[in-house]
Amino acid sequence: MNEAETMPASLEVTREARLKWLMQQYGEKIFHLVSLTVKNHALADDITQNVFIKAYRHLDQFRGDGQIKHWLYKIAMNESKKHFRSWSFRNIFPTMDDHLGDLMDRQANNQVEEEILNRVKREEVVTYIQSLAPKYRQVILLHYYEDLSIAEVADILGVSQEVVRTRLHRARKQLKEIMSKEVKG
Repeated sequence: MNEAETMPASLEVTREARLKWLMQQYGEKIFHLVSLTVKNHALADDITQNVFIKAYRHLDQFRGDGQIKHWLYKIAMNESKKHFRSWSFRNIFPTMDDHLGDLMDRQANNQVEEEILNRVKREEVVTYIQSLAPKYRQVILLHYYEDLSIAEVADILGVSQEVVRTRLHRARKQLKEIMSKEVKG
């Protein structure tokens, strides 16, 4: 683990203190990742809570042979997969939450015209990504949004690197097709 990934020694005394540190360090990143994956703010809150509950329950089982961030991402992706396998996901169409656009807008500090254009572009990109199948959306988010290597994404998702490369290729191909249809239409 690198220094940024290491919990301060003083926090190893109680599990509660370790959990609090994890939530402070990674809570927002986990929420953003889950929110982009499941496309629903309220559901992302619930899943993020479940991620940290699982992390708390299994803190003693974290062996430290990888980055704790990746361990949390793996839990988050598994919890998101559970949602996609659930009855409610298969039978009820989820809706996109406005909160996602608001989170992206916080970073914009350009002039008004540029800010509006940037927001439209970001919303279009998010919409395109949201239209992908969950398995493609996951690899796009982990690889590009979280800036993880193919090996790290493979480890988090529990698939081979070749599967990740294939999914990235197919996701990019689908995104190009979607974007070209929008331009023509």
